[in-house]
Amino acid sequence: MADNESSSNDSSKGLPEGMRVVRKRRKRRSESRKTLFLKKREILRDMHADEEMGAIGLKDQLARLKSAKEAQQEGKPVEERWGDDRSGQRGFPRILLWVFSLLIPVLAIVTAFLLTRGEKGNSRDDNKLNFSFNVSEEEGKFEPMGPRAWFENNPHDSFVSSIGILDKLNQSAEGTVPDAVFRREEVTLRQIATRGLGWASGFMTTDPRQFQWSIGNTKNVGYLVLEGLREDQSTFRSYFVKPEEGLRMDWAASTAWSEVPISEVSTAVAERNVMLRCFLHKEPHFDSKPDQERSWYLITMPGADLQLWGFVPAGSSLDEELLSLFHFGRFILDRKEEVRAIVRVSKPAGGGKVNQLEIMELVTEEWVLP
Repeated sequence: MADNESSSNDSSKGLPEGMRVVRKRRKRRSESRKTLFLKKREILRDMHADEEMGAIGLKDQLARLKSAKEAQQEGKPVEERWGDDRSGQRGFPRILLWVFSLLIPVLAIVTAFLLTRGEKGNSRDDNKLNFSFNVSEEEGKFEPMGPRAWFENNPHDSFVSSIGILDKLNQSAEGTVPDAVFRREEVTLRQIATRGLGWASGFMTTDPRQFQWSIGNTKNVGYLVLEGLREDQSTFRSYFVKPEEGLRMDWAASTAWSEVPISEVSTAVAERNVMLRCFLHKEPHFDSKPDQERSWYLITMPGADLQLWGFVPAGSSLDEELLSLFHFGRFILDRKEEVRAIVRVSKPAGGGKVNQLEIMELVTEEWVLP
């Protein structure tokens, strides 16, 4: 001890004043080193010790007994466990599943068969459900009404008959007109005698698939339109109506006949109102700000390059009627740029240019007269 004290004193002598020597204590080598495995064993031992010391409730005891019984039962062979309550509970749901999987397709087939039996089974027993949904005989006898009914009742017959009229015109001798082909035959024959038949080439009718057809009506007259090619490859547009005497071609509409030839319109309007079958065109820029009292329309004639300008009082009932042909002011329908119409025109009362006319009346849309 004296030696230790003397050695500590000797070491402290060489230090400056105010400082002292601090020696670390060495760990004893005899202390056991605990590995991870030993620590795990101690933790598990402590956990079991805690469980044994605590009181176990009745519910926990029953659960432990049940689990122990199940574990013991699982260890039995199959012969000893056959027919017990647990195995019976496992097999019963499977049997139900198999039964339903077999019954559902059979029930579906039987139901479909009953629904498709029709009138036979329903007529025998009034108490059975009727799935046919048949309407009464009076309601079933629906017939189209209106000016297009003659075509809608039998469209195939009307289409074939119209092509037959074109064949008659092709087969007729040059300069002669067959009977029972034109609407208003007497008037039409006089017009043909004055200006001619209106076409120099026959109609191509060998392939009906090349025709384009449509139907329409002007007031109380329904019409069928056939469009196709002539033998010289020019196009035609023929109108057919069905008066009391049968299906007929409307020659005036098919040839766009007007009261005067296009070359005589400017001179004829100076004397009287003239009826024209024409194309009407309308664009917003046709009306100018300096002339806000008149609404202008471009008038063109089929087969001619001549352009005429017609006007009506702006905002008048006639102007609104003409604008409705082009769908002006309608948001649902697309606006048209060109329409076929029959109008009556005259020379403006205040004068004007040679190609300026006043539209007096809209006879009808399209070229078929009522």
